[in-house]
Amino acid sequence: MRPGRLSRLGFLGPGERLTDVLARDEATMRDLGLSCTQLTGVLAGLLGRAEGSPRRRITVDQRFDVSVTVFKGFQICPWAASPHRGQCDAAGGPRFASLDWTIQNLRTGQREHGPGLLEHLIGAHHFFEGEQSPYRVPPASLAALLELHPAGCLCAAPGPTRSGPVT
Repeated sequence: MRPGRLSRLGFLGPGERLTDVLARDEATMRDLGLSCTQLTGVLAGLLGRAEGSPRRRITVDQRFDVSVTVFKGFQICPWAASPHRGQCDAAGGPRFASLDWTIQNLRTGQREHGPGLLEHLIGAHHFFEGEQSPYRVPPASLAALLELHPAGCLCAAPGPTRSGPVT
């Protein structure tokens, strides 16, 4: 997980411990009242729609501007049993490991970007990357971007409310 191994810049910074990062993020998710599955369900829905669009960019419900850049290769999950032979198969394996994404919340102006592998890392391993990683999207930032609140509510204010995942 350190720089220069499976990733040039690494999933963890030189002084970070995986168990500490996981524990802090778990506590944040608990404080938010959200599960990793709730976050990744919405994130995967947005990424899948952008990836499937001809221009690789879409606006969803006049709330999210989502764009993806697709690469020919793919990033290996650091939990892969044999990273030089194959990809991780936890939770069905990474679906978006060959892309980077940018999402802007059109109502709040918040913008985040990250690797497509992050959807898998969060969903399968509850890992948002280390705090020293340039690819980290902190759980509270991702929840705010997606306007997720306890019980998976996508709260819309002002204006009409809509609950449930973005499809």
